[in-house]
Amino acid sequence: LAGPSRKDLICRRGMRDGMRDRRPPAQKYSKLHETPPPLRAPKVPKKDLALSLGLFFIGIMFLLAGASTFWHVSFSEALPFTMLGSLCFIPGAYHTWIFYMIFKKVPGYSYDMITSYAS
Repeated sequence: LAGPSRKDLICRRGMRDGMRDRRPPAQKYSKLHETPPPLRAPKVPKKDLALSLGLFFIGIMFLLAGASTFWHVSFSEALPFTMLGSLCFIPGAYHTWIFYMIFKKVPGYSYDMITSYAS
């Protein structure tokens, strides 16, 4: 029995190699500039998380105190509580929302969006 001839082997090898590189050059390097996903998730900035949660809850407490003072005493007595509560609540709620979205792994949210107070 005779096996395949040398010419058949060369033809088959050429087809096999040719099939491998038939993609256009743009497709060969389409993922050249993509970065691989990180091996570990970035560390949670605990101080910033504590600060945002603290501002959020302190703001809620001052807003509730201002509302209670408004209903039981007067508007002028409630104004300082309401202003202080809004000054704490607004940034606290904003940063807490960003942390919440990061923890849910919603695309587009990252720790780069958090203003860091640590030096």
